[in-house]
Formats: sequence, C-alpha cells, structure tokens
Amino acid sequence: MPGPSLTRRTAVVSAVGSALTSPLVLAGCDIDPPRSTDGSPASPPPPEDAELVASVVAELVRAAAVLEAATLAVPGLTPRLAPVADAHAAHLDLLVGAVADTDVPTSAPPSLPPDRVRTLAAVVRSERRLQREVRQACVTAASGDLARVLASVAASTAQHGASLARDPGGTTAAVAP
Repeated sequence: MPGPSLTRRTAVVSAVGSALTSPLVLAGCDIDPPRSTDGSPASPPPPEDAELVASVVAELVRAAAVLEAATLAVPGLTPRLAPVADAHAAHLDLLVGAVADTDVPTSAPPSLPPDRVRTLAAVVRSERRLQREVRQACVTAASGDLARVLASVAASTAQHGASLARDPGGTTAAVAP
C-alpha cells in the first residue's frame, strides 16, 4: 500500500522546519576554496566577482534596513523578524570578508506603516527582491565557490520569505508574487 501523499501543508511545514536549521547550514558556508591537493593555497576569487559581491552586499544592507524599519513600525514583529535579521547579518559578514576592499554601504530605513499586515507584506516583498538579486548573482558568479555560497544565501532567503508570508493566525499575508 503506498504511503500518504505529500500535501501542501506537509511541504510548507518541511520548509519552515528547514528554516529553523538554516543557522546550521550557514555554519557550513565558506567562500574560501579548498586547498589544492599539493598543499598550496587556492587562488582568490576572480576580480569580476568583486563588483558582484558589492551589489549583493548593498542588497543585503537594503533588506536589513527594511527589517529595521518594520521592527520600529510594529515592535510586535521583532521576535518574528529577528532570525531573518540575524541571517542577513551573518551573510553580510561572510560576503564582506570574501573580497578585499569591499565597503559596506548604508541604507536609510524606509518609512513603514504601523499596520502589522502591511508592514509584514513590505518585508516579504523585500525578501523576495533580495532572493531574486542573490539568485541572479549566483548564476553570474565566475567563482564556483562564490556561486555555492550565494545559492545558500538564496535558499535561506527563500525559506525566511516563505515563513514570513504565512501569518501565524493561519492566513496568508497579502503579498503579490
């Protein structure tokens, strides 16, 4: 007799459960390529990736500013947004350290309404934008190691975005895809 079929609810629960393990996955992120078999250090990332890393860093800073604005607008969202902010900070630290002379830009937090649903929708839109940008950077990266790290960042962002799009009360946030 076949086992139970995979339902949408099971898939969502699995995705959210995976989001909880993302700090463990993040701990495995490393941009440094492995040493060659002869013991000499690996070559640094190609110079064309420096601009790519800078654009991803700028996008992470922008997304972090949206999270900051959301917690200021609706303080009750802070516990829900903290894991996302922590993941962004870890990804930012990793990417800034990957390429020499990468400056961290600043981004002023946008003005968000003190309405929970609208603010959460703005955060979800921001996370989707970040995911699109990181996914494109992953495809564009000249370094395979950087592409793998960016793929991990994109996966983490997708997981967080999916969990944020679902309201704890069981309703879906009104967010256009």
